[in-house]
Amino acid sequence: MNVIWTFLFCLLSFGILSNGLSANVSSRPSVVNIGALFTLDSTIGRVAKIAIEEAVKDVNANSSVLHGTKLLATIHNSNCSGFLGMVEALRFMETDVIAIIGPQSSVVAHSILHVANELQTPFLSFAATDPSLSSLQFPYFIRTTQSDLHQMTAIAEFVDYYGWKEVIVIFLDDDYGRNGLSALDDALAARRCRVSYKEGITPGDASRSGIMDILVKIAMMESRVIVLHAYPAAGLMVFFSSTVSWNDG
Repeated sequence: MNVIWTFLFCLLSFGILSNGLSANVSSRPSVVNIGALFTLDSTIGRVAKIAIEEAVKDVNANSSVLHGTKLLATIHNSNCSGFLGMVEALRFMETDVIAIIGPQSSVVAHSILHVANELQTPFLSFAATDPSLSSLQFPYFIRTTQSDLHQMTAIAEFVDYYGWKEVIVIFLDDDYGRNGLSALDDALAARRCRVSYKEGITPGDASRSGIMDILVKIAMMESRVIVLHAYPAAGLMVFFSSTVSWNDG
């Protein structure tokens, strides 16, 4: 909950001050509208929705926080789709929201942040980790989590520490997966290691049979170090399929 309070504080500071509202009581709006854009059929999205709603209740219950101004949060579902994310973001921008919490995924972020730049609407994301989502390119994008650049550097250091020189990468074949793979490739190269083979999983079409085909292909290769870079649903399917494959073998 403390994290959500931090989100709301950043959004309100960014949104209210950027709209030129002074701090005195006479200029305070009676209601401040914020938006939230999540994938509501995911565990993270469902938990974030509850957290936002409870944080808004806490803010509105304490008159010392906004000094009489009420906070109103509207939550839309992007369904982890770049197109739907764009549609829902444009719906927000037709209203008087001062800022939007989200998007939840890097794929959706790539679709909507160019529009955010044009309309000067700040987006604050706690889950879009694609290293190519730069604040220089997207000045209205605020990331409250580490980018995958840090994660891939840590993985490369782990590989180097154990003296492994080659790794195989299974990744989600979208902006999030490809840019994460690129960051890992660079981090490994800096340590004289490399990706010997990579295989992409098509987003939204990760069937067990398709993943089994990938695992069988990898089993015939020399390297036994595998890096998996995917969202939880696809990642769990890979782990489950590999367990079944080993037990059957």
